[in-house]
Formats: sequence, structure tokens, C-alpha cells
Amino acid sequence: MFAARAPGKVVALGEYAVLDGAPAVVLALDRYVEAAIGPSADGACRLVTRSAEVVERQFAPGEASGAPLIDLVTSSVEPPLAWAATIDSQALFAGSSKLGLGSSAAVLCAWAGAFGAFARSCGVSVPQPQVAELIALHRQFQGGKGSGLDVAASFTGGAITFSLQPSGLPQIGSVRLPNSVGFAGIFAGRSASTPGLVAHYRAWRRARPREAAARVGDLSALAEAGVQALRSGNAAAWLEAFAAYGRGLQELGDAIGAEIVTAEHRAIDAEARRHGIAYKVSGAGGGDLGLACADDSGRLEAFRKSVGDRGFRVINVSLAEHGLVVAQHGAGWQS
Repeated sequence: MFAARAPGKVVALGEYAVLDGAPAVVLALDRYVEAAIGPSADGACRLVTRSAEVVERQFAPGEASGAPLIDLVTSSVEPPLAWAATIDSQALFAGSSKLGLGSSAAVLCAWAGAFGAFARSCGVSVPQPQVAELIALHRQFQGGKGSGLDVAASFTGGAITFSLQPSGLPQIGSVRLPNSVGFAGIFAGRSASTPGLVAHYRAWRRARPREAAARVGDLSALAEAGVQALRSGNAAAWLEAFAAYGRGLQELGDAIGAEIVTAEHRAIDAEARRHGIAYKVSGAGGGDLGLACADDSGRLEAFRKSVGDRGFRVINVSLAEHGLVVAQHGAGWQS
């Protein structure tokens, strides 16, 4: 039996502008997708997925499972293997709602790690998962869209910078939040469609290239300033860039005619400003997750309580220092 786990993520900085080469800052979070796989007892493949609901599937080796992310990993393996597996991503959901923590990327990373280890134990030549290949698979799953930053965070762990080179290949670095800075995730109450918002953004870019270049340039400068603040350990400069980027995302949404910052997020932001802390939507926006940052733990805790009292879900998370890890039954987790 082999098991793997991969963390979810939250985007702290760089949304949208990352698609044009700007750096993003992404935090891997200590909420995990877990995958486990072992040999089949009867020669059939069995898959149980646990997310918003529990789904059980049975199919012949080599046949499609009906779960596209799973089939992207298994379809190229010859000869087909018989296996029984479970993939649990419930920690990245609230009931039937996705929390915006990068569940599909974490599922892909965990499954690729577990399945690859199992296949190699069966004598099948399957390479160790690499982040660039996983990003390519995830883009295929998303219809060719997406930067891949969620896969990079899930695979690598910790706090990372992520950018796309002109060739399209990812460039990943490591950063640290200043010791005085804490953060909290807030779920605004409805899930968002990242591919739909990104498609809307790309159409706007094509239709209004000059305006788009100016706005993306402003966002890119803020992202660069935020990365530099982290590299120098300047908490005040980080919080300034973080808050300014949030305002930039709201202006971008107004410009492209899409609700990147929803009414719920605007209400949460007003509450954050009342408590003297910085807040912004995380990811493509349109709902789900927002992120608050502060260098005062007392103010951050008061904000958590206040938004919780107003009916928003506070996502209690910490940084996941490690990304994808794989273990054989009884051996313990290993990087």
C-alpha cells in the first residue's frame, strides 16, 4: 500500500498579472488531499473519491475511470495495472462548496505521487513526478488555461514565488513571510469559476490591449514590490503592496466588467479596514476565498471573530512547510 498527500494553497499576490510574466506569491496550507493505493484483490480497478460527495467507481484496468484527473495520470501507463485506491479532498471543501484552496491541483499531485510509487513497485517504469509535467497535465485538465501556480505550491510546499518565463516554463522560488505577519483565510460563502473569469480577462485583453497593458503593468509593479518586501523581511512594505494589490483587483474587475471582488468580499474588506488590517480576494475572485494579513496578532484575532459573527467562515490554516510527500504503508511520510 502506498499513500501520498499534497497541500492546498492560497494566492497572496499576483493574480491575473502572473499570466503575463509577473511574479505571484503563493502559500501552501496545512489542509491536505490524501491518496492511498494498493493492489486489487480481484483484478478490477476500484476508486473511491471523497470531496463534496463520496463516489465509488469500478472499471477494468486500462479503461477510463470517469474521473479526468485520475485518467490523465494512469492513461499512459503500460501495461495497465489493477489497483484499489482512495482519494480524499474533503479538507478543501465546506460541505458541498469548494473553498478555493486549489483542490484539483492537490488531487493531481497526491494521485501522481501515490500512483507512480505503486506502479514502480509493480515493475512499471514511471518517472518521479516533476512540477513542470504536473502543471502541463493540470492545464490539459483545465482546457489549456491556468498559470500552474496552484500545482507549484502543492508540489513544493511553503511560501513560494511563481512566474512564467517567455517559454511558458515555470520559475519557482522560495520566500518567507516576516515573522510578525500572520494571515487568515475567509470563505465568502459561494464558490467561483476560475476558468470562466480568466477567459473573461483574456477576452478583455484582446479587445482593449492598451488599457490592459497599463493595468497589468500597475499590478505587475505591485507584485514585484511585494516580492521584494518579502525578500528583505519588510513587513510594512509587504502589507502595503498586499492591500494595494487588492484594490487593483477590484479596479480590474470594474474595468473588465466581471465581479472579481464580490459584494461579500467588499463587506469583509470594510471590516478588515475597521480593524486596521489588510485584506484582498485570493485567486481569480468571483467568490470563495479572501486573505487577511496583519502584523498585529490581536487585531487579526479580533477581525477573525468579527467576520465569523457576521456569518462568514474563517478558514483556520497555517503554512504547510512541505509539499507532496509519499510513503509506503508503515514507513512514515517522506519528502
